[in-house]
Amino acid sequence: MRVELRGKRILITRPAHQSRGWCDLLCAAGAEVDSIPMLAIEPIDSGPQLQAIKRQILDFDQTDHAIFVSQNAVRLGFDWLEDFWPQLPLGPRYYAIGAATALALQKRGAACAGGGDGAPDTMDSEALLALPTLQNVADQRILIFRGSGGRTLIGDTLRARGARVEYCELYRRALPAHAAGRLAQYAARPDAISVHSGETLDNLVQCIHRSGRVALFEVPLVCPSQRVAAQARSLGFDLASAARNAGDAAMLEALQAALGRVD
Repeated sequence: MRVELRGKRILITRPAHQSRGWCDLLCAAGAEVDSIPMLAIEPIDSGPQLQAIKRQILDFDQTDHAIFVSQNAVRLGFDWLEDFWPQLPLGPRYYAIGAATALALQKRGAACAGGGDGAPDTMDSEALLALPTLQNVADQRILIFRGSGGRTLIGDTLRARGARVEYCELYRRALPAHAAGRLAQYAARPDAISVHSGETLDNLVQCIHRSGRVALFEVPLVCPSQRVAAQARSLGFDLASAARNAGDAAMLEALQAALGRVD
Protein backbone atom coordinates (compact mmCIF):
# COMPACT_ATOMS: atom_id res chain seq x y z
CA MET A 1 0.00 0.00 0.00
CA ARG A 2 1.26 3.47 -0.90
CA VAL A 3 0.17 6.61 0.89
CA GLU A 4 0.12 10.26 0.00
CA LEU A 5 2.85 12.33 1.62
CA ARG A 6 0.68 15.34 2.40
CA GLY A 7 1.16 16.15 6.07
CA LYS A 8 4.00 13.65 6.48
CA ARG A 9 7.31 14.85 7.93
CA ILE A 10 10.42 13.40 6.30
CA LEU A 11 13.97 13.76 7.64
CA ILE A 12 16.52 13.68 4.81
CA THR A 13 20.24 13.18 5.36
CA ARG A 14 21.90 13.74 1.97
CA PRO A 15 24.94 16.04 1.59
CA ALA A 16 23.78 19.64 1.37
CA HIS A 17 24.87 20.10 -2.26
CA GLN A 18 22.91 17.00 -3.36
CA SER A 19 19.68 17.38 -1.42
CA ARG A 20 17.78 19.96 -3.48
CA GLY A 21 16.23 17.62 -6.07
CA TRP A 22 15.14 15.08 -3.43
CA CYS A 23 13.78 17.83 -1.18
CA ASP A 24 11.86 19.45 -4.06
CA LEU A 25 10.32 16.11 -5.06
CA LEU A 26 9.12 15.44 -1.51
CA CYS A 27 7.73 18.94 -1.12
CA ALA A 28 5.91 18.63 -4.45
CA ALA A 29 4.31 15.44 -3.10
CA GLY A 30 3.04 17.40 -0.09
CA ALA A 31 5.58 16.36 2.54
CA GLU A 32 7.16 18.55 5.18
CA VAL A 33 10.92 18.13 4.82
CA ASP A 34 13.66 18.54 7.42
CA SER A 35 17.28 18.30 6.25
CA ILE A 36 20.21 17.37 8.49
CA PRO A 37 23.13 16.32 6.24
CA MET A 38 24.92 13.27 7.60
CA LEU A 39 27.65 13.21 4.96
CA ALA A 40 30.06 15.82 3.63
CA ILE A 41 32.07 15.44 0.41
CA GLU A 42 35.57 16.93 0.59
CA PRO A 43 37.45 17.02 -2.75
CA ILE A 44 41.10 15.94 -2.71
CA ASP A 45 43.06 19.15 -3.15
CA SER A 46 46.61 18.48 -1.95
CA GLY A 47 49.30 15.91 -1.30
CA PRO A 48 50.25 12.68 -3.07
CA GLN A 49 46.60 11.83 -3.82
CA LEU A 50 46.27 15.03 -5.85
CA GLN A 51 49.34 14.15 -7.90
CA ALA A 52 47.95 10.65 -8.48
CA ILE A 53 44.70 12.12 -9.83
CA LYS A 54 46.60 14.37 -12.24
CA ARG A 55 48.63 11.44 -13.57
CA GLN A 56 45.54 9.27 -14.05
CA ILE A 57 43.65 12.04 -15.84
CA LEU A 58 46.59 12.79 -18.14
CA ASP A 59 46.74 9.08 -19.04
CA PHE A 60 42.99 8.77 -19.47
CA ASP A 61 43.26 8.06 -23.22
CA GLN A 62 44.99 4.78 -22.30
CA THR A 63 41.97 3.63 -20.26
CA ASP A 64 39.76 0.87 -21.65
CA HIS A 65 36.96 1.05 -19.06
CA ALA A 66 36.06 3.95 -16.74
CA ILE A 67 33.74 3.06 -13.86
CA PHE A 68 32.01 5.75 -11.77
CA VAL A 69 30.61 4.61 -8.43
CA SER A 70 28.62 7.72 -7.45
CA GLN A 71 27.25 11.03 -8.63
CA ASN A 72 30.08 12.76 -6.75
CA ALA A 73 32.59 10.66 -8.68
CA VAL A 74 30.98 11.82 -11.93
CA ARG A 75 30.88 15.48 -10.90
CA LEU A 76 34.46 15.67 -9.67
CA GLY A 77 35.87 13.24 -12.23
CA PHE A 78 34.44 15.15 -15.17
CA ASP A 79 35.57 18.47 -13.71
CA TRP A 80 39.09 17.03 -13.94
CA LEU A 81 38.56 15.44 -17.35
CA GLU A 82 37.17 18.61 -18.88
CA ASP A 83 40.17 20.58 -17.63
CA PHE A 84 42.64 18.22 -19.32
CA TRP A 85 40.53 16.80 -22.17
CA PRO A 86 38.30 19.47 -23.80
CA GLN A 87 37.26 16.65 -26.13
CA LEU A 88 36.97 13.27 -24.45
CA PRO A 89 39.19 10.55 -25.94
CA LEU A 90 37.38 7.92 -27.97
CA GLY A 91 38.84 4.81 -26.32
CA PRO A 92 37.24 4.42 -22.86
CA ARG A 93 33.88 2.78 -22.21
CA TYR A 94 31.92 4.40 -19.38
CA TYR A 95 30.00 2.61 -16.61
CA ALA A 96 27.95 3.77 -13.64
CA ILE A 97 26.80 2.23 -10.38
CA GLY A 98 23.16 3.18 -9.91
CA ALA A 99 20.56 4.90 -12.05
CA ALA A 100 21.29 8.36 -10.64
CA THR A 101 25.00 7.99 -11.38
CA ALA A 102 24.24 6.83 -14.91
CA LEU A 103 22.04 9.87 -15.45
CA ALA A 104 24.79 12.16 -14.14
CA LEU A 105 27.24 10.49 -16.54
CA GLN A 106 24.92 11.00 -19.50
CA LYS A 107 24.45 14.67 -18.58
CA ARG A 108 28.23 15.09 -18.86
CA GLY A 109 28.15 13.69 -22.41
CA ALA A 110 29.33 10.11 -21.82
CA ALA A 111 27.26 7.17 -23.09
CA CYS A 112 26.82 4.59 -20.36
CA ALA A 113 27.91 1.10 -21.44
CA GLY A 114 25.31 -1.55 -20.73
CA GLY A 115 22.56 1.01 -20.28
CA GLY A 116 21.37 1.68 -23.81
CA ASP A 117 19.60 5.01 -24.11
CA GLY A 118 18.77 5.08 -20.41
CA ALA A 119 20.16 3.77 -17.15
CA PRO A 120 19.35 0.22 -16.11
CA ASP A 121 16.63 0.05 -13.46
CA THR A 122 19.20 -1.36 -11.07
CA MET A 123 22.96 -1.43 -11.60
CA ASP A 124 24.78 -2.41 -8.45
CA SER A 125 28.32 -3.76 -8.26
CA GLU A 126 27.22 -7.33 -8.91
CA ALA A 127 25.14 -6.36 -11.95
CA LEU A 128 27.99 -4.31 -13.37
CA LEU A 129 30.40 -7.23 -13.00
CA ALA A 130 27.98 -9.41 -14.98
CA LEU A 131 28.09 -7.14 -18.07
CA PRO A 132 29.49 -8.93 -21.15
CA THR A 133 32.00 -6.15 -21.83
CA LEU A 134 33.68 -6.74 -18.45
CA GLN A 135 34.16 -10.50 -18.71
CA ASN A 136 37.29 -10.81 -20.90
CA VAL A 137 39.39 -7.95 -19.61
CA ALA A 138 42.86 -9.50 -19.33
CA ASP A 139 45.56 -6.81 -19.72
CA GLN A 140 42.92 -4.08 -20.13
CA ARG A 141 43.23 -0.89 -18.09
CA ILE A 142 40.28 -0.10 -15.81
CA LEU A 143 40.01 3.16 -13.88
CA ILE A 144 37.48 3.29 -11.03
CA PHE A 145 36.43 6.81 -10.04
CA ARG A 146 35.37 6.95 -6.39
CA GLY A 147 36.06 8.46 -2.97
CA SER A 148 38.84 7.32 -0.68
CA GLY A 149 38.23 3.83 0.65
CA GLY A 150 34.98 1.97 0.08
CA ARG A 151 34.08 -1.47 -1.22
CA THR A 152 36.72 -3.34 -3.22
CA LEU A 153 34.45 -5.95 -4.83
CA ILE A 154 34.64 -4.43 -8.32
CA GLY A 155 38.38 -3.90 -8.30
CA ASP A 156 39.18 -7.28 -6.76
CA THR A 157 36.95 -9.15 -9.22
CA LEU A 158 38.31 -7.38 -12.28
CA ARG A 159 41.90 -7.94 -11.14
CA ALA A 160 41.07 -11.63 -10.76
CA ARG A 161 39.97 -11.53 -14.41
CA GLY A 162 43.39 -10.20 -15.37
CA ALA A 163 42.65 -6.49 -15.68
CA ARG A 164 45.01 -3.70 -14.65
CA VAL A 165 42.86 -1.81 -12.14
CA GLU A 166 43.50 1.60 -10.58
CA TYR A 167 41.35 3.69 -8.28
CA CYS A 168 41.04 7.40 -9.04
CA GLU A 169 40.11 8.61 -5.55
CA LEU A 170 38.69 12.10 -5.92
CA TYR A 171 37.17 12.93 -2.54
CA ARG A 172 36.91 12.06 1.12
CA ARG A 173 33.64 11.38 2.91
CA ALA A 174 33.26 12.94 6.34
CA LEU A 175 30.70 13.47 9.07
CA PRO A 176 29.62 17.15 9.02
CA ALA A 177 30.99 18.93 12.08
CA HIS A 178 27.64 20.01 13.55
CA ALA A 179 25.50 17.03 12.55
CA ALA A 180 25.20 15.52 16.03
CA GLY A 181 24.43 18.90 17.57
CA ARG A 182 21.74 19.62 14.99
CA LEU A 183 20.17 16.22 15.61
CA ALA A 184 20.18 16.85 19.38
CA GLN A 185 18.27 20.10 18.80
CA TYR A 186 15.84 18.48 16.36
CA ALA A 187 12.64 18.38 18.37
CA ALA A 188 10.33 16.82 15.77
CA ARG A 189 9.55 13.14 15.38
CA PRO A 190 9.58 12.46 11.62
CA ASP A 191 7.27 9.99 9.94
CA ALA A 192 10.22 8.57 7.99
CA ILE A 193 13.94 9.06 7.39
CA SER A 194 15.82 8.61 4.12
CA VAL A 195 19.48 7.68 3.71
CA HIS A 196 21.24 7.35 0.37
CA SER A 197 24.36 5.35 1.27
CA GLY A 198 25.87 3.01 3.83
CA GLU A 199 28.27 5.67 5.07
CA THR A 200 25.42 8.13 5.57
CA LEU A 201 23.69 5.43 7.61
CA ASP A 202 26.78 4.86 9.77
CA ASN A 203 27.04 8.59 10.44
CA LEU A 204 23.34 8.82 11.29
CA VAL A 205 23.65 5.98 13.80
CA GLN A 206 26.71 7.62 15.36
CA CYS A 207 24.83 10.92 15.70
CA ILE A 208 21.73 9.25 17.15
CA HIS A 209 23.83 7.75 19.94
CA ARG A 210 25.79 10.95 20.53
CA SER A 211 22.63 13.08 20.64
CA GLY A 212 20.52 10.66 22.66
CA ARG A 213 17.78 10.60 19.99
CA VAL A 214 17.41 6.81 20.19
CA ALA A 215 13.66 7.02 19.50
CA LEU A 216 14.62 7.64 15.86
CA PHE A 217 15.48 3.94 15.59
CA GLU A 218 11.71 3.31 15.70
CA VAL A 219 11.04 5.47 12.63
CA PRO A 220 10.71 3.88 9.15
CA LEU A 221 14.01 4.23 7.32
CA VAL A 222 14.24 4.13 3.51
CA CYS A 223 17.53 2.92 2.03
CA PRO A 224 18.90 2.81 -1.54
CA SER A 225 19.56 -0.95 -1.67
CA GLN A 226 18.93 -4.26 0.04
CA ARG A 227 22.53 -4.24 1.28
CA VAL A 228 22.13 -0.89 3.07
CA ALA A 229 18.69 -1.90 4.42
CA ALA A 230 20.18 -5.08 5.92
CA GLN A 231 22.97 -2.99 7.43
CA ALA A 232 20.36 -0.63 8.90
CA ARG A 233 18.39 -3.47 10.49
CA SER A 234 21.56 -4.84 12.05
CA LEU A 235 22.20 -1.40 13.57
CA GLY A 236 18.76 -1.12 15.17
CA PHE A 237 16.35 0.18 12.51
CA ASP A 238 13.68 -2.54 12.61
CA LEU A 239 11.57 -0.67 10.03
CA ALA A 240 14.31 -0.30 7.41
CA SER A 241 13.27 -0.97 3.81
CA ALA A 242 15.01 -0.88 0.43
CA ALA A 243 14.30 1.06 -2.75
CA ARG A 244 15.05 -0.42 -6.18
CA ASN A 245 17.95 2.02 -6.49
CA ALA A 246 19.12 5.40 -5.20
CA GLY A 247 17.27 7.41 -7.84
CA ASP A 248 14.69 9.91 -6.63
CA ALA A 249 11.74 8.13 -8.26
CA ALA A 250 12.66 4.76 -6.75
CA MET A 251 13.30 6.29 -3.32
CA LEU A 252 9.93 8.09 -3.42
CA GLU A 253 8.13 4.87 -4.33
CA ALA A 254 9.86 3.03 -1.46
CA LEU A 255 9.04 5.86 0.95
CA GLN A 256 5.36 5.75 0.06
CA ALA A 257 5.33 1.98 0.47
CA ALA A 258 7.10 2.16 3.84
CA LEU A 259 4.62 4.71 5.18
CA GLY A 260 1.76 2.60 3.88
CA ARG A 261 2.94 -0.35 5.97
CA VAL A 262 2.84 1.63 9.23
CA ASP A 263 -0.37 3.60 8.67
